[in-house]
Amino acid sequence: MAEFGIEQPVDITDVETPEEAAKFKFLGSPTIRIDGLDVDKSARDRTDYSLACRIYRTGEGVQEWPSKAMIIDALEEARKSEASI
Repeated sequence: MAEFGIEQPVDITDVETPEEAAKFKFLGSPTIRIDGLDVDKSARDRTDYSLACRIYRTGEGVQEWPSKAMIIDALEEARKSEASI
């Protein structure tokens, strides 16, 4: 976010029950969203909410976290949608 000059706060939500997982549409840990959209575009239509660990398929292979490129793409997508308002 600093590379983009974004100074907005980051909200961290603890998800501790299956009911909270469903309520927050939590796909596992870590789930990272920008303006409500998952940084993994391929996961945005998923509904298998759970308290599981999460994996990401990235350009570097399967990882336990999203790649920097995924986060940058999501930040750029959010910036474009704000510009169109």
